[in-house]
Amino acid sequence: MEKRNNEWSKKVRTEEWLQKNSVRRTSIKEKTLIQAEPVVKSTVVAIDEISEVKNHEVDTIKLTKKEKYESDLKLQEEEITKREAKIVIEANLFKRAWLKICLSWFMFWNKKQFKFKHAFYIRSVNRRKDKTIKMAGDVWYRRIGTNVSNYTVLIIMLVVMIFPFYWMLITSFKPYSEVDTGVMESLWPKHWTLQAYKDMFSYVNNSGGRESIPFSRFFFNSLFIALVSTLVQLSVSVIGGFAIYNWRTKFNSLFMIIMFSIMMVPGEALLLGRYWIAVQMQWRDTLFALIVPFIGNVFTIYLMSNAFYGLNRDLKRAAKVDGLSSFQYFMKIALPAVSATILTSFIISFIESWNSVLWPITVIDNQSGQWRTIPMLLYSLMNVSGMTSEEFPIADPINVKMAASILAILPMIIVFVVFNKWIINGLTKRSVGGTKG
Repeated sequence: MEKRNNEWSKKVRTEEWLQKNSVRRTSIKEKTLIQAEPVVKSTVVAIDEISEVKNHEVDTIKLTKKEKYESDLKLQEEEITKREAKIVIEANLFKRAWLKICLSWFMFWNKKQFKFKHAFYIRSVNRRKDKTIKMAGDVWYRRIGTNVSNYTVLIIMLVVMIFPFYWMLITSFKPYSEVDTGVMESLWPKHWTLQAYKDMFSYVNNSGGRESIPFSRFFFNSLFIALVSTLVQLSVSVIGGFAIYNWRTKFNSLFMIIMFSIMMVPGEALLLGRYWIAVQMQWRDTLFALIVPFIGNVFTIYLMSNAFYGLNRDLKRAAKVDGLSSFQYFMKIALPAVSATILTSFIISFIESWNSVLWPITVIDNQSGQWRTIPMLLYSLMNVSGMTSEEFPIADPINVKMAASILAILPMIIVFVVFNKWIINGLTKRSVGGTKG
Protein backbone atom coordinates (compact mmCIF):
# COMPACT_ATOMS: atom_id res chain seq x y z
CA MET A 1 0.00 0.00 0.00
CA GLU A 2 2.76 2.37 0.90
CA LYS A 3 4.66 1.39 -2.25
CA ARG A 4 1.62 2.19 -4.41
CA ASN A 5 1.21 5.58 -2.71
CA ASN A 6 4.87 6.45 -3.31
CA GLU A 7 4.56 5.62 -6.99
CA TRP A 8 1.43 7.80 -7.32
CA SER A 9 3.08 10.74 -5.58
CA LYS A 10 6.14 10.44 -7.93
CA LYS A 11 3.87 10.42 -10.93
CA VAL A 12 2.01 13.56 -9.74
CA ARG A 13 5.26 15.41 -9.02
CA THR A 14 6.60 14.45 -12.44
CA GLU A 15 3.52 15.80 -14.20
CA GLU A 16 3.65 19.05 -12.23
CA TRP A 17 7.31 19.53 -13.10
CA LEU A 18 6.60 18.88 -16.77
CA GLN A 19 3.78 21.44 -16.80
CA LYS A 20 6.00 24.09 -15.18
CA ASN A 21 9.07 23.54 -17.32
CA SER A 22 7.46 22.62 -20.65
CA VAL A 23 8.64 24.66 -23.73
CA ARG A 24 6.35 25.49 -26.67
CA ARG A 25 7.50 23.79 -29.80
CA THR A 26 7.20 26.15 -32.81
CA SER A 27 8.26 25.82 -36.41
CA ILE A 28 10.91 27.97 -38.11
CA LYS A 29 8.21 29.83 -40.08
CA GLU A 30 6.28 30.65 -36.94
CA LYS A 31 9.47 31.83 -35.23
CA THR A 32 10.23 34.15 -38.20
CA LEU A 33 6.74 35.62 -38.13
CA ILE A 34 6.87 36.11 -34.39
CA GLN A 35 10.27 37.86 -34.64
CA ALA A 36 9.17 40.04 -37.61
CA GLU A 37 5.88 41.17 -36.07
CA PRO A 38 7.34 43.95 -33.85
CA VAL A 39 9.54 45.17 -36.75
CA VAL A 40 6.49 45.47 -39.04
CA LYS A 41 4.57 47.28 -36.35
CA SER A 42 7.41 49.75 -35.80
CA THR A 43 7.75 50.28 -39.58
CA VAL A 44 4.02 50.99 -39.99
CA VAL A 45 4.13 53.43 -37.09
CA ALA A 46 7.15 55.21 -38.62
CA ILE A 47 5.43 55.48 -42.03
CA ASP A 48 2.30 56.90 -40.42
CA GLU A 49 4.38 59.43 -38.51
CA ILE A 50 6.23 60.50 -41.70
CA SER A 51 2.96 60.94 -43.63
CA GLU A 52 1.49 62.98 -40.77
CA VAL A 53 4.60 65.20 -40.72
CA LYS A 54 4.40 65.72 -44.48
CA ASN A 55 0.71 66.58 -44.33
CA HIS A 56 1.41 68.97 -41.46
CA GLU A 57 4.23 70.62 -43.47
CA VAL A 58 1.93 71.07 -46.50
CA ASP A 59 -0.79 72.59 -44.33
CA THR A 60 1.82 74.85 -42.71
CA ILE A 61 3.05 76.01 -46.14
CA LYS A 62 -0.50 76.81 -47.26
CA LEU A 63 -1.26 78.68 -44.06
CA THR A 64 2.04 80.51 -44.29
CA LYS A 65 1.26 81.81 -47.79
CA LYS A 66 -2.19 82.98 -46.73
CA GLU A 67 -0.92 84.53 -43.51
CA LYS A 68 1.92 86.21 -45.36
CA TYR A 69 -0.51 87.64 -47.89
CA GLU A 70 -2.83 88.91 -45.16
CA SER A 71 0.02 90.34 -43.09
CA ASP A 72 1.49 92.19 -46.07
CA LEU A 73 -1.96 93.52 -46.95
CA LYS A 74 -2.46 94.68 -43.37
CA LEU A 75 0.95 96.39 -43.34
CA GLN A 76 0.12 98.11 -46.61
CA GLU A 77 -3.19 99.40 -45.24
CA GLU A 78 -1.52 100.60 -42.05
CA GLU A 79 1.12 102.47 -44.05
CA ILE A 80 -1.56 104.14 -46.20
CA THR A 81 -3.50 105.09 -43.07
CA LYS A 82 -0.38 106.65 -41.53
CA ARG A 83 0.30 108.67 -44.66
CA GLU A 84 -3.32 109.84 -44.84
CA ALA A 85 -3.12 110.87 -41.18
CA LYS A 86 0.00 112.93 -41.94
CA ILE A 87 -1.86 114.64 -44.79
CA VAL A 88 -4.79 115.52 -42.51
CA ILE A 89 -2.50 116.84 -39.75
CA GLU A 90 -0.23 118.84 -42.07
CA ALA A 91 -1.15 122.55 -42.03
CA ASN A 92 1.06 123.72 -44.90
CA LEU A 93 -0.89 123.59 -48.17
CA PHE A 94 2.14 122.87 -50.38
CA LYS A 95 3.45 120.12 -48.08
CA ARG A 96 -0.02 118.59 -48.02
CA ALA A 97 -0.16 118.60 -51.84
CA TRP A 98 3.30 117.01 -51.97
CA LEU A 99 2.26 114.34 -49.45
CA LYS A 100 -0.82 113.57 -51.56
CA ILE A 101 1.35 113.15 -54.65
CA CYS A 102 3.71 110.87 -52.70
CA LEU A 103 0.74 108.86 -51.41
CA SER A 104 -0.66 108.40 -54.92
CA TRP A 105 2.74 107.23 -56.18
CA PHE A 106 3.18 104.92 -53.17
CA MET A 107 -0.24 103.34 -53.71
CA PHE A 108 0.42 102.83 -57.43
CA TRP A 109 3.91 101.35 -57.02
CA ASN A 110 3.08 99.27 -53.91
CA LYS A 111 0.05 97.76 -55.65
CA LYS A 112 2.22 96.55 -58.53
CA GLN A 113 4.86 95.22 -56.14
CA PHE A 114 2.25 93.50 -53.97
CA LYS A 115 0.70 91.71 -56.97
CA PHE A 116 4.13 90.58 -58.19
CA LYS A 117 5.16 89.33 -54.74
CA HIS A 118 2.00 87.27 -54.19
CA ALA A 119 1.40 86.31 -57.81
CA PHE A 120 1.31 82.55 -57.17
CA TYR A 121 -1.06 82.81 -54.22
CA ILE A 122 -3.39 85.18 -56.10
CA ARG A 123 -3.33 82.85 -59.09
CA SER A 124 -4.21 79.83 -56.95
CA VAL A 125 -7.08 81.73 -55.31
CA ASN A 126 -8.38 82.81 -58.72
CA ARG A 127 -8.21 79.22 -59.96
CA ARG A 128 -10.22 78.01 -56.99
CA LYS A 129 -12.72 80.78 -57.59
CA ASP A 130 -13.03 79.88 -61.27
CA LYS A 131 -13.45 76.24 -60.36
CA THR A 132 -16.20 77.11 -57.87
CA ILE A 133 -17.97 79.25 -60.47
CA LYS A 134 -17.69 76.44 -62.98
CA MET A 135 -19.13 73.94 -60.49
CA ALA A 136 -22.03 76.35 -59.94
CA GLY A 137 -22.83 76.15 -63.66
CA ASP A 138 -21.53 79.57 -64.75
CA VAL A 139 -19.21 78.48 -67.57
CA TRP A 140 -17.69 80.64 -70.28
CA TYR A 141 -19.68 79.31 -73.23
CA ARG A 142 -22.95 80.31 -71.56
CA ARG A 143 -21.78 83.93 -71.48
CA ILE A 144 -20.81 84.14 -75.16
CA GLY A 145 -24.05 85.75 -76.28
CA THR A 146 -24.07 88.33 -73.48
CA ASN A 147 -20.39 89.18 -73.95
CA VAL A 148 -20.70 89.52 -77.72
CA SER A 149 -23.68 91.88 -77.45
CA ASN A 150 -22.05 93.96 -74.71
CA TYR A 151 -18.75 94.33 -76.53
CA THR A 152 -20.50 95.11 -79.81
CA VAL A 153 -22.41 98.00 -78.24
CA LEU A 154 -19.26 99.26 -76.49
CA ILE A 155 -17.21 99.13 -79.69
CA ILE A 156 -19.90 101.01 -81.65
CA MET A 157 -20.07 103.69 -78.94
CA LEU A 158 -16.26 103.90 -78.87
CA VAL A 159 -16.07 104.39 -82.64
CA VAL A 160 -18.80 107.04 -82.58
CA MET A 161 -17.02 108.97 -79.81
CA ILE A 162 -13.43 108.56 -81.01
CA PHE A 163 -13.92 109.05 -84.76
CA PRO A 164 -14.45 112.88 -84.63
CA PHE A 165 -11.17 113.31 -82.71
CA TYR A 166 -9.40 110.97 -85.12
CA TRP A 167 -10.74 112.89 -88.13
CA MET A 168 -9.65 116.22 -86.59
CA LEU A 169 -6.14 114.93 -85.93
CA ILE A 170 -5.70 113.35 -89.36
CA THR A 171 -7.10 116.37 -91.22
CA SER A 172 -4.73 118.76 -89.42
CA PHE A 173 -1.74 116.93 -90.99
CA LYS A 174 -3.14 116.93 -94.55
CA PRO A 175 -1.90 119.34 -97.22
CA TYR A 176 -4.25 121.80 -98.92
CA SER A 177 -4.54 119.62 -102.02
CA GLU A 178 -6.24 116.84 -100.01
CA VAL A 179 -8.82 119.08 -98.28
CA ASP A 180 -9.79 121.34 -101.19
CA THR A 181 -13.41 121.63 -102.26
CA GLY A 182 -14.45 118.78 -104.57
CA VAL A 183 -11.63 116.45 -103.46
CA MET A 184 -12.63 113.10 -101.97
CA GLU A 185 -11.11 113.05 -98.50
CA SER A 186 -9.45 109.89 -97.22
CA LEU A 187 -9.17 108.50 -93.70
CA TRP A 188 -5.38 108.55 -93.94
CA PRO A 189 -3.19 111.36 -95.35
CA LYS A 190 -1.26 110.60 -98.52
CA HIS A 191 1.33 113.20 -97.56
CA TRP A 192 1.99 114.23 -93.96
CA THR A 193 2.75 117.92 -93.37
CA LEU A 194 2.74 120.58 -90.65
CA GLN A 195 1.85 123.38 -93.07
CA ALA A 196 -1.60 123.84 -91.53
CA TYR A 197 -0.10 124.53 -88.08
CA LYS A 198 2.45 126.99 -89.53
CA ASP A 199 -0.21 128.90 -91.45
CA MET A 200 -2.49 128.96 -88.42
CA PHE A 201 0.22 130.52 -86.21
CA SER A 202 1.13 132.96 -88.97
CA TYR A 203 -2.49 134.04 -89.44
CA VAL A 204 -3.10 134.49 -85.69
CA ASN A 205 0.09 136.47 -85.11
CA ASN A 206 -0.31 138.76 -88.13
CA SER A 207 -4.06 139.42 -88.28
CA GLY A 208 -5.46 142.58 -86.76
CA GLY A 209 -2.43 144.83 -87.22
CA ARG A 210 -1.25 146.56 -84.05
CA GLU A 211 -4.19 145.20 -82.07
CA SER A 212 -3.39 141.56 -82.82
CA ILE A 213 -2.15 139.26 -80.05
CA PRO A 214 -0.01 136.14 -80.52
CA PHE A 215 -1.25 132.60 -80.00
CA SER A 216 0.69 132.35 -76.74
CA ARG A 217 -1.38 135.28 -75.38
CA PHE A 218 -4.59 133.48 -76.35
CA PHE A 219 -3.37 130.44 -74.44
CA PHE A 220 -2.30 132.51 -71.41
CA ASN A 221 -5.64 134.33 -71.31
CA SER A 222 -7.60 131.08 -71.36
CA LEU A 223 -5.41 129.48 -68.69
CA PHE A 224 -5.42 132.53 -66.40
CA ILE A 225 -9.18 133.14 -66.67
CA ALA A 226 -9.98 129.44 -66.17
CA LEU A 227 -7.75 129.16 -63.09
CA VAL A 228 -8.92 132.38 -61.38
CA SER A 229 -12.62 131.85 -62.07
CA THR A 230 -12.40 128.20 -60.99
CA LEU A 231 -10.60 128.97 -57.72
CA VAL A 232 -13.02 131.75 -56.80
CA GLN A 233 -16.03 129.65 -57.78
CA LEU A 234 -14.73 126.65 -55.84
CA SER A 235 -14.13 128.73 -52.71
CA VAL A 236 -17.69 130.04 -52.80
CA SER A 237 -19.08 126.55 -53.52
CA VAL A 238 -17.18 124.92 -50.63
CA ILE A 239 -18.29 127.59 -48.15
CA GLY A 240 -21.87 127.51 -49.44
CA GLY A 241 -22.05 123.72 -49.38
CA PHE A 242 -20.72 123.57 -45.82
CA ALA A 243 -23.18 126.26 -44.72
CA ILE A 244 -26.10 124.22 -46.08
CA TYR A 245 -24.79 121.13 -44.29
CA ASN A 246 -23.80 122.71 -40.97
CA TRP A 247 -26.66 125.12 -40.25
CA ARG A 248 -29.65 122.90 -40.82
CA THR A 249 -33.01 124.65 -40.63
CA LYS A 250 -36.54 123.92 -41.77
CA PHE A 251 -35.84 125.98 -44.90
CA ASN A 252 -33.05 123.69 -46.15
CA SER A 253 -35.43 121.60 -48.25
CA LEU A 254 -36.93 124.76 -49.79
CA PHE A 255 -33.45 126.07 -50.55
CA MET A 256 -32.50 122.80 -52.26
CA ILE A 257 -35.66 122.98 -54.39
CA ILE A 258 -34.70 126.49 -55.48
CA MET A 259 -31.19 125.27 -56.35
CA PHE A 260 -32.58 122.42 -58.47
CA SER A 261 -34.92 124.85 -60.20
CA ILE A 262 -32.01 127.13 -61.11
CA MET A 263 -30.08 124.13 -62.45
CA MET A 264 -32.97 123.43 -64.83
CA VAL A 265 -32.68 126.91 -66.40
CA PRO A 266 -30.32 126.89 -69.44
CA GLY A 267 -27.38 129.27 -69.33
CA GLU A 268 -28.45 130.99 -72.56
CA ALA A 269 -31.62 132.24 -70.83
CA LEU A 270 -29.46 134.18 -68.32
CA LEU A 271 -27.21 135.66 -71.01
CA LEU A 272 -29.19 138.88 -71.55
CA GLY A 273 -29.43 139.68 -67.83
CA ARG A 274 -25.73 139.08 -67.31
CA TYR A 275 -24.85 141.27 -70.29
CA TRP A 276 -27.04 144.13 -69.02
CA ILE A 277 -25.40 143.97 -65.58
CA ALA A 278 -21.91 143.88 -67.15
CA VAL A 279 -22.67 146.94 -69.27
CA GLN A 280 -24.11 148.84 -66.28
CA MET A 281 -21.01 148.00 -64.24
CA GLN A 282 -18.80 149.10 -67.16
CA TRP A 283 -17.13 145.71 -67.28
CA ARG A 284 -17.46 145.19 -71.01
CA ASP A 285 -14.16 144.19 -72.63
CA THR A 286 -12.52 143.73 -69.20
CA LEU A 287 -11.32 140.80 -67.15
CA PHE A 288 -14.06 141.19 -64.53
CA ALA A 289 -16.74 140.39 -67.12
CA LEU A 290 -15.20 136.93 -67.62
CA ILE A 291 -14.81 136.05 -63.92
CA VAL A 292 -17.44 137.73 -61.72
CA PRO A 293 -20.60 136.31 -63.41
CA PHE A 294 -19.38 132.75 -62.75
CA ILE A 295 -18.47 133.09 -59.07
CA GLY A 296 -21.60 131.23 -57.99
CA ASN A 297 -22.24 127.87 -59.65
CA VAL A 298 -25.33 126.00 -58.47
CA PHE A 299 -24.02 122.61 -59.60
CA THR A 300 -20.74 122.80 -57.64
CA ILE A 301 -22.58 124.15 -54.55
CA TYR A 302 -24.94 121.17 -54.71
CA LEU A 303 -22.03 118.78 -55.27
CA MET A 304 -20.16 120.11 -52.23
CA SER A 305 -23.24 120.11 -49.97
CA ASN A 306 -23.94 116.54 -51.01
CA ALA A 307 -20.35 115.60 -50.11
CA PHE A 308 -20.61 117.25 -46.68
CA TYR A 309 -23.93 115.51 -46.02
CA GLY A 310 -22.10 112.23 -46.60
CA LEU A 311 -19.91 112.84 -43.55
CA ASN A 312 -20.72 110.70 -40.55
CA ARG A 313 -22.48 112.59 -37.76
CA ASP A 314 -20.13 111.07 -35.20
CA LEU A 315 -17.30 113.16 -36.66
CA LYS A 316 -19.07 116.40 -35.80
CA ARG A 317 -20.09 115.17 -32.35
CA ALA A 318 -16.55 114.06 -31.56
CA ALA A 319 -15.21 117.41 -32.76
CA LYS A 320 -17.58 119.25 -30.42
CA VAL A 321 -16.51 117.00 -27.53
CA ASP A 322 -12.87 117.82 -28.30
CA GLY A 323 -13.71 121.54 -28.11
CA LEU A 324 -13.45 122.39 -31.82
CA SER A 325 -15.45 125.29 -33.18
CA SER A 326 -17.39 125.11 -36.44
CA PHE A 327 -14.54 126.83 -38.30
CA GLN A 328 -11.93 124.45 -36.84
CA TYR A 329 -14.13 121.47 -37.66
CA PHE A 330 -14.49 122.80 -41.22
CA MET A 331 -10.75 123.34 -41.73
CA LYS A 332 -9.32 120.31 -39.92
CA ILE A 333 -11.89 117.55 -40.44
CA ALA A 334 -14.62 118.31 -42.98
CA LEU A 335 -12.44 119.88 -45.68
CA PRO A 336 -9.82 117.08 -45.84
CA ALA A 337 -12.60 114.47 -45.80
CA VAL A 338 -14.18 115.81 -49.02
CA SER A 339 -10.91 116.51 -50.83
CA ALA A 340 -11.85 114.09 -53.64
CA THR A 341 -15.07 115.98 -54.35
CA ILE A 342 -13.21 119.31 -54.22
CA LEU A 343 -10.74 118.07 -56.82
CA THR A 344 -13.61 116.82 -59.00
CA SER A 345 -15.42 120.17 -58.76
CA PHE A 346 -12.19 121.97 -59.63
CA ILE A 347 -11.61 119.89 -62.75
CA ILE A 348 -15.22 120.17 -63.95
CA SER A 349 -15.28 123.95 -63.41
CA PHE A 350 -11.89 124.38 -65.07
CA ILE A 351 -12.98 122.46 -68.18
CA GLU A 352 -16.25 124.40 -68.35
CA SER A 353 -14.45 127.75 -68.06
CA TRP A 354 -11.83 126.77 -70.63
CA ASN A 355 -14.46 125.75 -73.20
CA SER A 356 -16.71 128.80 -72.65
CA VAL A 357 -17.27 130.67 -75.92
CA LEU A 358 -20.76 132.22 -75.97
CA TRP A 359 -20.28 134.60 -73.04
CA PRO A 360 -16.74 135.77 -74.02
CA ILE A 361 -17.75 136.69 -77.59
CA THR A 362 -20.68 138.63 -76.10
CA VAL A 363 -18.71 140.86 -73.70
CA ILE A 364 -15.24 140.89 -75.33
CA ASP A 365 -14.43 142.55 -78.65
CA ASN A 366 -13.52 139.76 -81.07
CA GLN A 367 -11.21 142.01 -83.11
CA SER A 368 -9.32 144.16 -80.61
CA GLY A 369 -9.97 142.69 -77.16
CA GLN A 370 -6.83 141.98 -75.14
CA TRP A 371 -8.54 139.25 -73.09
CA ARG A 372 -9.59 137.05 -76.01
CA THR A 373 -9.46 133.33 -75.33
CA ILE A 374 -8.76 130.25 -77.41
CA PRO A 375 -12.48 129.43 -77.93
CA MET A 376 -12.87 132.96 -79.33
CA LEU A 377 -9.94 132.29 -81.65
CA LEU A 378 -11.63 129.12 -82.90
CA TYR A 379 -14.88 131.04 -83.41
CA SER A 380 -13.10 133.61 -85.57
CA LEU A 381 -11.23 130.91 -87.52
CA MET A 382 -14.51 129.19 -88.41
CA ASN A 383 -15.41 132.23 -90.57
CA VAL A 384 -12.03 132.43 -92.30
CA SER A 385 -11.70 131.43 -95.93
CA GLY A 386 -9.25 131.86 -98.77
CA MET A 387 -11.38 134.68 -100.11
CA THR A 388 -10.92 136.82 -96.98
CA SER A 389 -7.26 136.09 -96.23
CA GLU A 390 -4.16 135.76 -98.40
CA GLU A 391 -2.64 133.24 -95.98
CA PHE A 392 -4.67 130.33 -97.33
CA PRO A 393 -4.59 129.14 -100.97
CA ILE A 394 -8.01 127.40 -100.86
CA ALA A 395 -11.53 128.64 -100.17
CA ASP A 396 -12.12 126.59 -97.03
CA PRO A 397 -8.87 125.75 -95.14
CA ILE A 398 -10.41 122.99 -93.03
CA ASN A 399 -6.98 121.64 -92.11
CA VAL A 400 -6.04 124.96 -90.47
CA LYS A 401 -9.28 125.00 -88.49
CA MET A 402 -8.69 121.43 -87.31
CA ALA A 403 -5.10 122.32 -86.32
CA ALA A 404 -6.41 125.14 -84.12
CA SER A 405 -9.07 122.82 -82.66
CA ILE A 406 -6.45 120.20 -81.76
CA LEU A 407 -4.34 122.79 -79.94
CA ALA A 408 -7.43 124.06 -78.12
CA ILE A 409 -8.64 120.70 -76.81
CA LEU A 410 -5.22 119.14 -76.15
CA PRO A 411 -4.87 120.58 -72.60
CA MET A 412 -8.35 119.38 -71.66
CA ILE A 413 -7.65 115.89 -72.99
CA ILE A 414 -4.49 115.73 -70.88
CA VAL A 415 -6.39 116.93 -67.79
CA PHE A 416 -9.12 114.36 -68.29
CA VAL A 417 -6.73 111.46 -68.94
CA VAL A 418 -4.67 112.28 -65.84
CA PHE A 419 -7.57 113.00 -63.46
CA ASN A 420 -10.38 110.76 -64.81
CA LYS A 421 -10.14 108.45 -61.78
CA TRP A 422 -10.59 111.37 -59.38
CA ILE A 423 -13.47 112.78 -61.44
CA ILE A 424 -15.38 109.49 -61.33
CA ASN A 425 -14.55 108.96 -57.65
CA GLY A 426 -15.73 112.43 -56.69
CA LEU A 427 -18.99 112.12 -58.62
CA THR A 428 -19.87 108.69 -57.24
CA LYS A 429 -18.51 108.98 -53.69
CA ARG A 430 -21.36 109.48 -51.26
CA SER A 431 -20.32 108.65 -47.72
CA VAL A 432 -16.92 109.56 -46.33
CA GLY A 433 -15.52 109.43 -42.84
CA GLY A 434 -15.79 106.74 -40.21
CA THR A 435 -17.70 106.26 -37.03
CA LYS A 436 -14.78 107.25 -34.83
CA GLY A 437 -14.15 110.86 -33.96
